[in-house]
Amino acid sequence: MISSQNLAALMADLNKGTVGYQTPLVPAGGSQTASNLSPLIPQQLSQTLSVATSSMADLKLWPMLNKVAAMNTVVEYNRVLSHGAEHSPFIAEGGVGALNRATYQKVAVQIKYLAERREITDVASFVSLVGPSADALALETTRGTEALLRRVEKELFFGNSTVNPLAWDGIIKQISDAGNVADLRGKAVTPNYLQEVLGSLYSAPFYGMASHILVTPRVLSEIIKQTVTFGRHDQINFNNGMLGFGSNNLTISAPYGMIPVVACPFLERHDRIAPAAGASGVFDGSVVTPTISVQPTAATNAASQFVAADEGAYRYRVVPVGPSGVGVAVDTNAVSVETGDRVSFTIAQSDASATVSHYRVYRSAADAASADGALLVREIANGGATTVFTDDNADLPGSSPILLINSGADHMAYYQMLSLIRRPLAQINSSYPFLLMMFGAPAVMLPSKMWIIKNAGVNPAQGLPA
Repeated sequence: MISSQNLAALMADLNKGTVGYQTPLVPAGGSQTASNLSPLIPQQLSQTLSVATSSMADLKLWPMLNKVAAMNTVVEYNRVLSHGAEHSPFIAEGGVGALNRATYQKVAVQIKYLAERREITDVASFVSLVGPSADALALETTRGTEALLRRVEKELFFGNSTVNPLAWDGIIKQISDAGNVADLRGKAVTPNYLQEVLGSLYSAPFYGMASHILVTPRVLSEIIKQTVTFGRHDQINFNNGMLGFGSNNLTISAPYGMIPVVACPFLERHDRIAPAAGASGVFDGSVVTPTISVQPTAATNAASQFVAADEGAYRYRVVPVGPSGVGVAVDTNAVSVETGDRVSFTIAQSDASATVSHYRVYRSAADAASADGALLVREIANGGATTVFTDDNADLPGSSPILLINSGADHMAYYQMLSLIRRPLAQINSSYPFLLMMFGAPAVMLPSKMWIIKNAGVNPAQGLPA
């Protein structure tokens, strides 16, 4: 029979976690020692799963798209570019009109393949997990689905097959390729500006009728601030006695109706801020870290959009990305930039293509001491042994795109060969691996009837980053 003193000592040892077979808990920023092992007897078990990242409610573009079944890996459709030339409709008595023809274009969309690989250990599949779901497989499937759809939404906006050959072309690239692009150069968008674009889009030769204006949450907040600062009805009294400043349900008046402004969280890229130096997102396989073989130089170039306000010394952070994940970044030396300069440097890669498909290039603030906190300039394809990067300041770090789209089924669609499925993989150890897979591609059938506004800025409040 155990004494009360010995039982108390045993319970103390269990709570300290210095004995047992539990998984060690490493404190944030700390290291594992014998004194900070996880307790075998938790003090409280919460039944609420706290999700510190995005949720399905943050998906905006994906639910808008009409899903069309694809029966092959390449889908073709016809696009009418013109009903014919603008001839005079009048003829002389007894005459015949001028011959006229419509212009058609055959467009092909290649289906792309997306997957999220996950696994759970056999032990995890047997134990009861803390939280709303006690099923480890179901829980990890949910987490994987949300992670995959988050990246699907991002790629629906930003996908670029010239940067990553495995990717599709997102709607920003498809609309931009049609030429309908305006540039705010960091200025904050205003309702008046959006009305002007809507009017231009509805006019000849576009005849476009946007159904939605897609913006980042920061841009929507900027427009809401304008309703408070400049609106005639900047305060709204509710029946319950509450007083509201501004409105989050905003529409912009177009010549043909009211167009809703929709905040899309994933239009603000989650990777827009450079990862920390030395950080890696590779859990299996490898992504070879590049080197900077030619450090940045600045020289005058007619295409440069650097102006006097941009002058200063900049540092760049280059992040390799490949099929296995996001590799360790490499930083450049500082380069002094003046008005009209173009910056260029060379990225060298010992593993020319096997582990790296493209690079994300970030630029620091002017005269920053390091590249920490640098913002994304753009992504570029891996050019092989050497890749030359040039920066004309055409893409402003920290700015956002605005999309004026028509989500109708005859304007854009998602060709879907395979809906989301879970596919088991071969078990080679005591874990259960599986894939979450989707096959498909977006198509903007009428990109000339839509518009992209690039480099939209905000007017940040005091103390907040731009």
